[in-house]
Amino acid sequence: MGQKTALGSLLKAIGNSGQGKVVPGWGAAPVMIVIGLLLLIFLVIMLQIYNQSLLLQGFSVNWN
Repeated sequence: MGQKTALGSLLKAIGNSGQGKVVPGWGAAPVMIVIGLLLLIFLVIMLQIYNQSLLLQGFSVNWN
């Protein structure tokens, strides 16, 4: 058996508090879907700017 410390007891109480519990329904899935879609839109816009298929007025892209 290992040595017990106050920090170890505190971390064990925090870490195991929700173990084995399942939230019924969708849970956090809608939030993750929205964040994923926003990230996808951001990446598509960055790719279009890089390929110069989306031109912004007053903003020149120079990769030299």
